[in-house]
Amino acid sequence: MNGLRKLNGLNMISTLSETQPKLVADNLKEVIIAILNECKNLRSSVSRVAIVTIGTVAQNLNSKIDTEMEKICAVLLNKAGDVSNAFIRDDATDSLNKLVKAATAGKALQGIIMAGAKSKNNTIRSSCANFVHDIITIQGSSAILNNPAALSNVLPVLIQFSKDQSPQVRTPGKQSLCFLSKDPNFERLMRKNASESDIKIVKDVLANVEKRGGVDSLESTANLAGSLSRIGSTRRVQKKLPDSLQLDLDEIRTELLASGWERRLTGLQRFEEMCSHACRAVASDTRLIESFISRLGDTNGKVASYAMETYLSTMGSMAKLYSTEANLKAVLNQLTFALTAHLSSKSEEHKHLARTCIQQTIRSIELVSLLPAMTAATKKSNLKQRPFILSQYCELCKLAYKSKPKQVEVTALPLLWDSIKNGPPDVDNKKATQLLAKTLAKLISEKQLLDLATAELDPNRKKQLYELIR
Repeated sequence: MNGLRKLNGLNMISTLSETQPKLVADNLKEVIIAILNECKNLRSSVSRVAIVTIGTVAQNLNSKIDTEMEKICAVLLNKAGDVSNAFIRDDATDSLNKLVKAATAGKALQGIIMAGAKSKNNTIRSSCANFVHDIITIQGSSAILNNPAALSNVLPVLIQFSKDQSPQVRTPGKQSLCFLSKDPNFERLMRKNASESDIKIVKDVLANVEKRGGVDSLESTANLAGSLSRIGSTRRVQKKLPDSLQLDLDEIRTELLASGWERRLTGLQRFEEMCSHACRAVASDTRLIESFISRLGDTNGKVASYAMETYLSTMGSMAKLYSTEANLKAVLNQLTFALTAHLSSKSEEHKHLARTCIQQTIRSIELVSLLPAMTAATKKSNLKQRPFILSQYCELCKLAYKSKPKQVEVTALPLLWDSIKNGPPDVDNKKATQLLAKTLAKLISEKQLLDLATAELDPNRKKQLYELIR
């Protein structure tokens, strides 16, 4: 139960970072400490969601995350080197990617180097070297070479990487040096801003790379090393299940992704059968679940219809797992987007099935887990999709408000403000916005809703809100 509360808390932080980024930024130090503590949680389900949350917060706050870079990098790089859990390793790498793109390049570079350059773990050093290469590429060679402080910080690390015992560390180290060497002012700036000993070592490394076929040979080596690493990860995952069962799951995934629609249909039939007697095994395979979700939006109408029917038939066995398993919670956004897309379909059958699927989802999956995904789907819906999805969103808010009133307010109010500001152009959308306004007025109270609107809406739009709820 405690673990579930933590998951709900982490999901709320993710949502807040999108809907109220200033609030999160004002309390960033405390928020990051709390999330990083959960990244170290012994329960992998909590740890994974915390790792994903860090990436989401960074993505939504951009350079405001700079002040916490060193602490975050230290934890995430350590998780990126977790050889015992491929899922955690992949999640940490994804979050680090988001972090590097969100922060200013200088802060990102400093945080990554301090966290991983001197690690004794090969995987951590490899991740560190790859991220350093990515940041240098983003920042540009002239920004490094023209800045003596930046060059003195980076150059010794790149030299260290290029001489590392592990090829997965050496390769990105050499690639970074090759990238810098392509700058037209490389030699002049190196003579100006680097020591003679460092210049000599760099020249030797570059000459060795050229002798072995140039930078292209390094890229080939990197691709091979990455492939071997992924193969190793797959083998480790397979050991968690009996070989025969894992083989079945892999075959089903292959069929779901097949080019022929008939094979994809067979994959759906086998997926349905597998859910009936080994639902936990299915739930543990994120790639299989994602392959199934992709069939909900299949370009072949028969396959898409059968996929939605399969979703409904497997809901009984899978609903609880969608509510509790971290990797299934993580795909709820994909699921709701796929179903919402059919609401604007020309096929009446597809529209009817999608509506039934959405209604069944709200009835079956734990409400607090579903709320962020439904909020995102409603926010991104088009004019044809919005009336129905918004009506169902209102039903979800009513049900969820009983146990999590704050989370409903945090997610639903920004949606209402946006709906009023954008001004629904047709009758159906106006009715849907009115339904949302009346629903929230009933849950929160008319007075409080209007008070909250003062800070979000101009007087004319606040008057529109008043007319909607009357």
